[in-house]
Amino acid sequence: MKNSYLKSLKILCVGNSFSVDTMQYVPNIAANLGIEKIRLGNLYIGGCSINRHWENVKNNSKAYKYYTNDGAEWKHICDVGIEETVGSEDWDWISIQHGTGDGSRYTLEESYQNLPCLIEFIRSKTSPKTKIAFNMAWVMESYGTHPEIRSYEGNQMLMYQNLTELTERLILPMKGLDRISPAGTAIQNARATQLCDRLSRDGFHLSLDIGRYIAGLTFLKALTDVNIDNVTWIPDGVTEEDRQIAITVSDSAIKNPFHITEH
Repeated sequence: MKNSYLKSLKILCVGNSFSVDTMQYVPNIAANLGIEKIRLGNLYIGGCSINRHWENVKNNSKAYKYYTNDGAEWKHICDVGIEETVGSEDWDWISIQHGTGDGSRYTLEESYQNLPCLIEFIRSKTSPKTKIAFNMAWVMESYGTHPEIRSYEGNQMLMYQNLTELTERLILPMKGLDRISPAGTAIQNARATQLCDRLSRDGFHLSLDIGRYIAGLTFLKALTDVNIDNVTWIPDGVTEEDRQIAITVSDSAIKNPFHITEH
């Protein structure tokens, strides 16, 4: 059964490597659900934070690698800016991704001080039909070497609780923001399943198969309300059993975006 009510989809991410992980399989999943016209874009700078995104807006900096996908394969061009890309299409959704490449944190309010400015700027450059989302990051593996998880002494659960509390309290109510995509909660749900050791490739980024698959399922459902239970496509390295778990943890994250659901 296909989601026949949704025939086209245009999504742009203002992002970093986490948005690359999230978006990798969205075109495959969307096509599998019968979405016929797909236009996806991802503005990428490794580790790009909210504050750096905003500085790039103010300086009209053409510092991004711009990935695009029309349903076939990902392509890219370099030296692209935010303003020109935001205004290049009549986007259905524009998603914002935070990163920590400049020393910012996921769990500190100061890291998001320029998020309202970025949202307001995007609103000023897009049509009323365009909606804005924030893609909530996943926390690192407890064994990871990233400074933030080390600041929690490897206590992954404490970092997750702080991240979700901040996201629900500070980011969710922001004026002009339409939705939160709870990728971080979907991954945390999956850590309580047999997939727990297969979700990351380096303790920080998602694994190239099941980790990215879960993030893509969650992201697409969060933004479009499609029924991901109907997804049959799987990437290489993912089994039918994995698929069922991935759909379950993603659905649960949508229903309870700031709390872990055990399965």
